[in-house]
Amino acid sequence: MDNLKVRFENCYGISSLNETFDLSNTRGKTKAYSIYAPNGLMKTSFSRTFDALSKGEQPKEERFNRLPTCTIEVDNVEIKKEQIYVLKSEIEISSDNEAVTNILINQESKIRYDTLISNIHKLKSKLETSLQKKSKLKKGEVENRLINDFQTDNFVRAIELAKEIVIGDDLKSFIYNEIFDPKAISILESPEFLSKSDEFNQRYQELFNQEGTIYSRGVFNPTKADISFSTLNKQGYFAGGHKVHLQGEASSINYEELQEKMRVVHESIDSDDELKKLRVNLAKNAQTQALISLLENISATEVELLLHNVKPDNQAEFKRSLWAFYIQNCPDTDVFLEAFSDNQAELQQIELDAATEAPNWSVAIELFNNRFVDMPFTLSLFNQVEAALGKDKAQLKFTFKDGDDRIDCTRSEIKSLSQGEKRALYLLNFIFEVEDRKRKSAETLFIIDDVADSFDYKNKHAIVQYLEDISEIEHFSQLILTHNFDFFRTLANNFVHRERCLMANRTENGIELSQAEGIKNYFIGKWKRNITNSEFILCATVPFTRNLLEYIKGETDPDYLKLTSLLHWKEDTAQITIGEYYKIYNRLFGTNYPTNDANSFKELLFNKANEIKDRANHEGLNLEDKVLLSIAIRMRSEIFLIEEMRKIKSDDTYWCQSMNQFGALIKSYIKELPDSQAISTLEKVSITVSSNIHLNSFMYEPILDLTIEHLITLYSEILELESAVPVTQESEPAL
Repeated sequence: MDNLKVRFENCYGISSLNETFDLSNTRGKTKAYSIYAPNGLMKTSFSRTFDALSKGEQPKEERFNRLPTCTIEVDNVEIKKEQIYVLKSEIEISSDNEAVTNILINQESKIRYDTLISNIHKLKSKLETSLQKKSKLKKGEVENRLINDFQTDNFVRAIELAKEIVIGDDLKSFIYNEIFDPKAISILESPEFLSKSDEFNQRYQELFNQEGTIYSRGVFNPTKADISFSTLNKQGYFAGGHKVHLQGEASSINYEELQEKMRVVHESIDSDDELKKLRVNLAKNAQTQALISLLENISATEVELLLHNVKPDNQAEFKRSLWAFYIQNCPDTDVFLEAFSDNQAELQQIELDAATEAPNWSVAIELFNNRFVDMPFTLSLFNQVEAALGKDKAQLKFTFKDGDDRIDCTRSEIKSLSQGEKRALYLLNFIFEVEDRKRKSAETLFIIDDVADSFDYKNKHAIVQYLEDISEIEHFSQLILTHNFDFFRTLANNFVHRERCLMANRTENGIELSQAEGIKNYFIGKWKRNITNSEFILCATVPFTRNLLEYIKGETDPDYLKLTSLLHWKEDTAQITIGEYYKIYNRLFGTNYPTNDANSFKELLFNKANEIKDRANHEGLNLEDKVLLSIAIRMRSEIFLIEEMRKIKSDDTYWCQSMNQFGALIKSYIKELPDSQAISTLEKVSITVSSNIHLNSFMYEPILDLTIEHLITLYSEILELESAVPVTQESEPAL
């Protein structure tokens, strides 16, 4: 995977993105890119697009239902979904992924285990088929019935128990499902049958033997007679004047005569209400008819045996006897048991090895435990044997200890974790996935979306270290997205080549990625050497210079106080010249820049802010533009507030004396004019830029995370406020 071409149009929140990533590892470059993108710009849409493709789906444009276009090529060939893995920014810890199981499996052992099991299963299936034919149970019911009837927990043990039973009777006439079908059992356990089964059988048998009977055992019985004659009547046979001729009768008879004949034949049973009820119930359905058919066709001895064994107290033993008869008279039984016995020792040894050996699993867990420190749990497995042999999905066990208290949880049962701990747990899935793909040598493009969120610094370093490990694997490539500039810079300082550190920008045509600049130290890398070449940079250095003065000389230093007046609207702000700022800068940094520029620094600041506002395109990091606009926004807001307070106080000489000037001004203004429409804009200033102007090497992110468009919009709103309020007093401009 050396060349990656990406072309998105209308993919979620990305209107357009066209980029080629050189993933070759030439000149010491790792196969990884890092992309800095402020929140809301493109990260989630970018990862969602890849995630959709990894699932075999097409990305969407969900807001306006525009037609999406998505082309991703690896070395001029369309990327396969299996080549993509997306680590999303959303934390999902409710379940274990398949990779946890995959890295547990020892393929050599699994192949041998599966071969042995497959052979045994074939013989087992053949035996089950034979037993199913004998018992007439439905397919798939044999094993469960056997296990239940022998009160054991496995099929083999049930077969062994059946083999041990001594069968004293010939049970070939008895079919398990005909006797123990639920509908048949409901008859066998009815009060009528329990009290009069012997008498019913005796009288029922007499129906076939009595003089003048119309029945023939096994051919034509009372149930069939009822069905036949009832059908003829329903179909209008008798109403049409037809008659029936019964064997042994001198003449044919009509329906009424037939009914009388049937009454006489059945009188021995129907004269007893309970026996009649039994006869009717036994004729109700196919299951009970099978039972009555059995009574007709077996010998008197077998009937006696059946009636004894179907009594509720005897049914359990009768079931086992039937199974024993089937199993002992089935040649497939011994073949199956012999195969199972011959292979059992080897199967048990493979399972024993699986319980103790899991090298890939151990590597992943050791890596997690070593990299992510202070986790409140230890890891193991609930079902290592089953997972290692591919019999079941791996189920992680999380053990929490507190003194003598201990509790084991599945992933879905875990509660009370911090966000950082949850994200570390989420990354465990990622580690398993990586180790699984590493084992398979699967060429993979990893899309990493804001992986460092919610971590403390020590675990952020662990993430960087692991991503660096991934970058050293030839068949792995990475696109790492983040809105955290410190993390972005850490990636660049560790393993992502500077040429592969990109920044996302929104343009009129969509999203563009440009090479990042000043990553290591923006002030030294770009601003310090360009302070005389760019007035935008000159203005942006003020808060940085002021911060250094605060650290070195303190807040009472005259130079510190003067620079404070370049960040706030003070009495002397309008008088401070560009040359005066250069003097302070030269004293601090030992430089020798010209100091004779008498133009107002404030006017330069506002002029450059206006230029940024009116500029059509904004490319690159824009840190100097964002800092400059932030300063201008706050200063113009303070001009507005001071002029408003002067009117409220009727004091044209009023200046704010608070150390926290903007905060004090806005509080006073809201107190005096709580319904002012300007408050919403001023609160945006307070939230967005006021506290973010104190810039140092650790505090890029608050301003970087703001889009230039947002700052321009806010600056324009402040200009509208300021234009509505004439300035009543301003310090005299410098000469």
